[in-house]
Amino acid sequence: MSPKQILNKMEELFPDAQSELINWGTPFQFLVCILLSAQTTDKGVNSVTKSLFKKYPDSKSFAMAKIEEVERFIKSVNYYRTKAKHIIKAAQIIEQEFSGVVPSTVEDLIKLPGVGYKTANVYLNDLYKKNEGIAVDTHVARVAKRLGLTKHTDPNKIAKDLEKLYLKEDWWKINRYFVLYGRYICRAKMKKSDCVFKGICTYCTGL
Repeated sequence: MSPKQILNKMEELFPDAQSELINWGTPFQFLVCILLSAQTTDKGVNSVTKSLFKKYPDSKSFAMAKIEEVERFIKSVNYYRTKAKHIIKAAQIIEQEFSGVVPSTVEDLIKLPGVGYKTANVYLNDLYKKNEGIAVDTHVARVAKRLGLTKHTDPNKIAKDLEKLYLKEDWWKINRYFVLYGRYICRAKMKKSDCVFKGICTYCTGL
């Protein structure tokens, strides 16, 4: 089965695939959701963002926020102290250097605290389908390795392998469909009978 056929099958499995982060209505709010989601489930992020964005709706309000107050809103999220600091500083940079508009390139996004190659591409691919790169989280890494699309464990090396295998116009789809397949089917511990790719999946074949 070719890489393209694998992706096509995942699209069939999740025909209405969307980001499972909710409560956001602007690009900045979406960026905040992504920053909060590191080492935290989307459900966990969604539980705090409604009240958070009611208090701090934009980068201007976050830039002036007290870190203790932001921490209070997001304390149920893993690493909330570090994330609060990053979000406030990112908001200040966006206000001061980008006139209150979240940058739309990987090069500019990674200037923001807490934003690396993966986070920048999650933001750009989910929101704009920019295809500047492929974001590799634990789900994408697990699925790619089990399906023989990479032999690496380093996310950046996995990203480069996937970027060679897939047309650039499809890079945004990897973030969306590999994540959902890994989240709901190809879990770290799963029943082999649930696997859709038994013939090539190393988890199923033991190879």
